Parts: sequence; structure tokens; C-alpha cells
Amino acid sequence: MANPNKPDQPGSGGTTNRPDQPKGVQSAQSGGQQNYSFRCSDMGDKNCAWETRGSSQEEVLRKAEQHGREHHNMTNMDEATRNKVRSHIRAA
Repeated sequence: MANPNKPDQPGSGGTTNRPDQPKGVQSAQSGGQQNYSFRCSDMGDKNCAWETRGSSQEEVLRKAEQHGREHHNMTNMDEATRNKVRSHIRAA
């Protein structure tokens, strides 16, 4: 029986999990919901490997602000810092 979640795959008794497609990667790529990305290290702290993705630049900015508060003790992000973050948000 064919897998209803993957209608393009034949039901010939073969395996439905392909080793060349890691779990979760397909949904992130084909869903189109993770369109922007940001890496904290791009802001200058090369020791911080945190990065995030989001469906909009504003979503990514909100996540970056939260990260700054929780991990870098930034109590208030001014507009100049927000603009710097925005300049480092990339289309994913």
C-alpha cells in the first residue's frame, strides 16, 4: 500500500524512508515556511553559534531580540541595534 503522506512514491514494497533525505529536512524545504535566517555570530560575537529561521523578517527579529535578552543580557534593544540585526537577516 502506498504511503498517503507521500503519494508520489510507489507502493511496490520498497522502503518509504530514504537514507538520502534526513528526517525533517523535506518539510522545512518544501513547506516554504522558513524563508529568512539570522546568525548571532554575524553581529560580531564569533563565540555564539546561535541561529534562527522564520517565515518573515519580523519573526526572525523577535527571536533575535529574545535571544539577546536571554543569552547576552541585553535588557533593551534600541532601534540602531534592531536595524543592524535586520541588515544581517538573510533570505534562506
